[in-house]
Amino acid sequence: MAEVLGPVVAGKFYPEDSEELIEQIEECYRGQFGPGKLPAPTKEVYSNPVGLIAPHAGYRFSGPIAAQAYSWLSELGRLEAVVVVGTNHSGMGPVASIVDGGEWVTPLGRLRIDRELAGDILGASEKLEKDYSSFAREHSIEVQLPFLQHLWGSDFSFVPICLKDQGRRVAEDVSDALLEVAPSGTLLIASTDFSHYEPQEVAKEKDERAIKSIMEGDMNKLYEDISEYGISICGYGAIAVLLNYARKQDLEPHRLKYATSGEVSGYGREVVGYSAIGFS
Repeated sequence: MAEVLGPVVAGKFYPEDSEELIEQIEECYRGQFGPGKLPAPTKEVYSNPVGLIAPHAGYRFSGPIAAQAYSWLSELGRLEAVVVVGTNHSGMGPVASIVDGGEWVTPLGRLRIDRELAGDILGASEKLEKDYSSFAREHSIEVQLPFLQHLWGSDFSFVPICLKDQGRRVAEDVSDALLEVAPSGTLLIASTDFSHYEPQEVAKEKDERAIKSIMEGDMNKLYEDISEYGISICGYGAIAVLLNYARKQDLEPHRLKYATSGEVSGYGREVVGYSAIGFS
């Protein structure tokens, strides 16, 4: 029997009713911190590699910033393959995890996990291990899926990767495996939030340092900044995977939007930072 993952945070991070979920996603696009309009549906295929940094908090807080990322993606078109790299928040499973089959369910439908591509990535990596427990309670991957389904429906497959060890060696290993086996038209999503539970101005100052390193494509500087300034980015390993991938694919970064939960909600004493950055 094929493994079925999710929904992990339906009814918590986003509505569990499909109509309410679509309504909230569309509010994210139209809202003050979103792009201001719904994405235009397209069946056009984009055959070059694409990267996205997108947040993974509750849609009330981070959804408008995620909408900026997916609005930008919609203007390019559909990709042949999708890989979502998330953070292991639960601590379950090995240092770097992948699943090579089954489905992930959200209120908008069932998505097939790309068995062939996942198997190829697993075979090309020294650090990844096949494991389902890492994903059993993991939200960082799942919250990206309804946005993709809103754009493309549920007739695409994807590969989930979950990193517990976010160090450089693991990030480079995963990235190099993707470079070796993923098709040219691959969408690589690094799912991450930025500073956690800092005062508004502190979070923005720290996050601007990290974003500067990201925009310069400097993975080593990002790691140095995180260590030196105590920047509490939860998915810096996923960002490092994307930066290494983007550098070797000659992708250019596009800064799309940054905001904090305080700006979105009006409560600025302890905020979480969110950033949307595209690579093409």
